[in-house]
Amino acid sequence: MLVCMKQPKADCSKGFFGQPIGGRHKKEVYVDERITISGVWREALTIIWRYPLATLAPAVVLAALGDAPYYFHKDLGLGWEQILTFVTSAFTYYLYVAYAEEVAVEAERGVSSITLRGVLRQLRQAALVVIPVIVASVAAITVPTAAMGLMVLPGVWLLTRWSLFAPVISRERLRPVEALKRSNGLVRDSFALVFLTATLAFILEEAIIHAGASVGLLISDSDTWGEWAGGTIAASLITPLAALATSVTYQRLTCIETFESTNLCPLG
Repeated sequence: MLVCMKQPKADCSKGFFGQPIGGRHKKEVYVDERITISGVWREALTIIWRYPLATLAPAVVLAALGDAPYYFHKDLGLGWEQILTFVTSAFTYYLYVAYAEEVAVEAERGVSSITLRGVLRQLRQAALVVIPVIVASVAAITVPTAAMGLMVLPGVWLLTRWSLFAPVISRERLRPVEALKRSNGLVRDSFALVFLTATLAFILEEAIIHAGASVGLLISDSDTWGEWAGGTIAASLITPLAALATSVTYQRLTCIETFESTNLCPLG
């Protein structure tokens, strides 16, 4: 296990590859000097740059599979294509979210590369937690989204407080309700940081995927393969960044939480 010792304190600002997570300008820091908003996004981009095959290839495959039923099975009737699409897209999306957490763990350990065998192994590991993650998402995503339909601020507040449930389940193997409580506890003193990383990542992902589908329709004039291709390309580009930004946020907050209680910051 790699650890950040209390002396020097600045060690806990190091990223996965020994680079500082962010500058020491207090106007950027929302937890303390060891974690910044810009640092979280840079860390996520660094992981993608370090492991392009391991981060992008699964995103392409899972994105293509997730929305395919909606665009290619519109003749099922009674809204079955929407139900089927919800199931497949939820499974593939949260499979990738859990998988991204596995990739982030490998990055923490300083692995130089992730092979195809490693990708498949991590996908198998991620598959074990997909069902509880989907169950938790019903509350963590559906409830805040419904709240936004009434008033924006309560929905955003709930979405942010519960936004770390997926990495919590993947890493700590908690049950859905316990994971929501754990996420709420982690976010309590770091709302601005989490809102501008994990929550913003989720919002951007949804917006970019819908924009990609619209562009695909506009270019191809096809509401089947055109929209599907546009949405798949957009999802392949934004999902790795969004998922890894959420994972990095979780990891940095748990690092600080552990550091404050034990003077050690576990990184592996």
